[in-house]
Amino acid sequence: MVEQPTSYEIPKTQKAAVVTQYGEDFKVEVQTDFPVPEIKSDEILVRLYSSGVCHSDLSAIKGSWGSKMQVQVAGHEGYGYIVKHGSLVDPTAYPLGTKVGVPLLYNPCRTCSACLIPDGEAFCLKSKFYSTHINGTWQQYVNIHSQYVIPVPDISKEHENEIGPILCGGLTVYRGIKSSQARAGKTIVVTGAGGGLGSLAIQYATAIGLRVIAIDTGADKEALTKKLGAEVFIDYAKEKDIVSAVKNATGGLGAHVVLSLAPSEASYNQTLHYLAVQGTLICIGLPKVGVNLTFPPMLAIMKGIRIIGSLVGTRNDILEALDFLARDKVHPSITVHPIEDIQAILDRMDKGQLPGRAVITFD
Repeated sequence: MVEQPTSYEIPKTQKAAVVTQYGEDFKVEVQTDFPVPEIKSDEILVRLYSSGVCHSDLSAIKGSWGSKMQVQVAGHEGYGYIVKHGSLVDPTAYPLGTKVGVPLLYNPCRTCSACLIPDGEAFCLKSKFYSTHINGTWQQYVNIHSQYVIPVPDISKEHENEIGPILCGGLTVYRGIKSSQARAGKTIVVTGAGGGLGSLAIQYATAIGLRVIAIDTGADKEALTKKLGAEVFIDYAKEKDIVSAVKNATGGLGAHVVLSLAPSEASYNQTLHYLAVQGTLICIGLPKVGVNLTFPPMLAIMKGIRIIGSLVGTRNDILEALDFLARDKVHPSITVHPIEDIQAILDRMDKGQLPGRAVITFD
């Protein structure tokens, strides 16, 4: 990890992972002469220690969701420290050296109809995102907006590389669980429980007192999910009737909450059948274009089911999610790599061969 300097001399160029070819045959190469961002008057420049590598970055590069990546540098799970303030920024609010996180959202407008809804800033109608609209965190320096600063709490040095994944993966599942309004003692099903998001979801859920049923496949994922606190593991490749298995594990009642992380159509369409009366389905896993949720409306009506879409979260959610890390309640499973490994990381991720969450460092 980079040692924080006492002076803040900023170079003209930097090391960055640059997308040179988009689409299914994507290519990302590390360049050492990529320009350091010129900040605007209302921006702050951050020198990054590390950045997470999220599957949504890969999807943006490949164009999997139908939208086109408009920038050269992906990444939105950055962790670093402030090295420069724009001319209109009060330097006393966040002094030089302040450690900050760089999440997906660059800055909400605060004036659109979505922003005016409580907790609506993640759905800002004029929002700009790193990886899509603004060069992201796979570079040594990144610009952030002075009105959207995420100060990072004190976290032990051995866990600092875990900060990046909390800013996206951790935030996403934490916000989803929070929006369900489930109280301690209730049962939550986590689909895709053995993956990077799922393993975090189990930890957040158990930390707030929920009982977890994990759905995934394989002995290794069963061992992992139970180690993290899941009470029941259902292997979807072996279990012929997932609905009955969930109901059997809940005394016939069904689950109070389903956190749907698996993006498959079959997984989504099973969920409403094993939810309890007045249960809540939280939709997080992003399926490919064309995948639809289909269910009998009578089922949702008679059981009083809620269906909620959840996309990242607010600044307050980020700070709460980070607090669990600071208190050793949640730890993402990570592997740390130099930025030079980025193409290999993405290739393995694309093949489903990457364990946990990958984090890149710059020195």
